[in-house]
Amino acid sequence: MPYYSFVLLCYNNWDLSQQAITTLVESLSSSHLNKGIELIIVNNGSSDETKEGIEQIERHYSHEIKVIPVHLQENMGYPVGVNMGLAQCRGKLVTVLNNDLVFPENWFDGIVKTLESNSSIGVAVPFLSYGSGHEHLGVSFQSLEEMRKFAIQFMEDNKDELIYSERVIGACLSFKRELLHLIGGNDFWFGLGLYDDDDWSLRAGIAGYKSVITGSSFVHHIGTVTFHQQSDSLSSAFHSNYPKFARKWNRTGWDHTNRKDIIKHTNYSKQEHYFPLKFEDFNKVTVSDKHDQKFKNRDLIMVADWMNESSQWKSKLLNLKQQLTEDILYLLWVPQDYFPKTEVVQEIEKILDNNNTGIHYLFNEVSPIDLLKFFSRFDAFLPIENDYVNLYLKYLVEKTGLEII
Repeated sequence: MPYYSFVLLCYNNWDLSQQAITTLVESLSSSHLNKGIELIIVNNGSSDETKEGIEQIERHYSHEIKVIPVHLQENMGYPVGVNMGLAQCRGKLVTVLNNDLVFPENWFDGIVKTLESNSSIGVAVPFLSYGSGHEHLGVSFQSLEEMRKFAIQFMEDNKDELIYSERVIGACLSFKRELLHLIGGNDFWFGLGLYDDDDWSLRAGIAGYKSVITGSSFVHHIGTVTFHQQSDSLSSAFHSNYPKFARKWNRTGWDHTNRKDIIKHTNYSKQEHYFPLKFEDFNKVTVSDKHDQKFKNRDLIMVADWMNESSQWKSKLLNLKQQLTEDILYLLWVPQDYFPKTEVVQEIEKILDNNNTGIHYLFNEVSPIDLLKFFSRFDAFLPIENDYVNLYLKYLVEKTGLEII
């Protein structure tokens, strides 16, 4: 059984992924290698040589570490892509990595020492050449040798520094495995990505663990290379995910920017704060769930990233507009914890020219762990193009046998 699990997500840019993997393995000490290491590489629907490259990496490092490839047929977005890797983890200490990182020697020593020296610390991250908040150093290098010299000096000068933070970013994130049992993975409602790490950090704090940035570790982060492959989608995700994050954590009247206050006054609940990683981690669907139908017609469920301009849900509704009948009930799920129902409904009504035949809205919140039980109430699921939230839910319901139309 490996002691350390690393999850690296990659979407194209195989040259960067290869550099990240090579420098990662070379940076690890013999003491870490001897404890056992698994590297889960998630190929998030890449169209370049990533698949072949991972196969070569698997063969090349087979005598040092266990390489576990996870090939996804299409890009599932950053939060879910990471979750697919986390679902494979077996190690006691887990680290999530972007593919545009370069690792200097001994960077991992400080991370491990920080996590294992204090039972209250559940999450540890390094300082980054490019990051956000306290992690961001804003340094650049002309060569890898220059970077390595900087790293040695920086980690020596700051080896005793710990910055406690309610927010750490997901570019290079290490944590104790028990956090996966308490809060699971990323919140899939953040679609392509952005603010998913803010959300995960808050849930880790609510679960009772502290997050720290340790001066005894430094990693070079090139920065947002993968996201920039999807610049239009990235812009849409930014404009939709920030309000989503604010709405989710401001629902009790607290200022969502006061994260300490949120953590202090929120009681941990698995129903609310746990996002399953594996299909079998969801609450099981029973026969009574399937027969507990609220509606008598043929029920079709539609859910989208409603405030994301890249999503094609509006086109989907336009196509359905001429097919609306009383025999089919279209249930549009707009959970209020993430979306402003008035704005979404007004937009839908505009598209449908106020023709509400067969249209019904669902605004209820559904616990992540109860998603399969929720979808079992319906007859079919409507897929939507360019919508990462819909894509993940489609992935789930396909496993239940629910019809996709």
